[in-house]
Amino acid sequence: MGKKALAIIAVVIILIIGVIFASLMFSNNGNLALKVADQPMPGISAVYITFTEVALHGNQSGWTYYNLSSPVTINILGLTINNASLLTNISLSAQKYTMMRLYISSVTVNIVGMGNISFKLSSPFAFINHPINIPAHKTVTVIIDFSIQQSLNLQSRMFTPYIGNFIVQG
Repeated sequence: MGKKALAIIAVVIILIIGVIFASLMFSNNGNLALKVADQPMPGISAVYITFTEVALHGNQSGWTYYNLSSPVTINILGLTINNASLLTNISLSAQKYTMMRLYISSVTVNIVGMGNISFKLSSPFAFINHPINIPAHKTVTVIIDFSIQQSLNLQSRMFTPYIGNFIVQG
């Protein structure tokens, strides 16, 4: 291969690296790693929640909706802050977000001695009113710790999403 061909290849490689570097430097996006958890509840052996979408309200952007690639079902019972299950990673505009909605399509509860029971939803989403600052080029992890004891009405078989703790890391 001649010197001219090597020079052209070198220029092309430098241009590609420059474009990648510029897109990273001028991108105003950050990342949100969203996790869910809950503490155990006597008489309950599993709580399967199916999530379909996440909506975030930014001070600059208003409401933005992020569909999960497919519905995600997680048994949240017994997951703690230390072993919370990852729901999704979202790349989003760097800004302050003040509200979040976790859209839920179904909840199935395994009650000891009764098996799996589908619960009705009192609301199609869990609503969180808590500020999150997403800086550019950084990942912020949010752990949403449901309070199953307050969310489940075993007599009426109704699920009302109640958030016990909201932890922001990073």
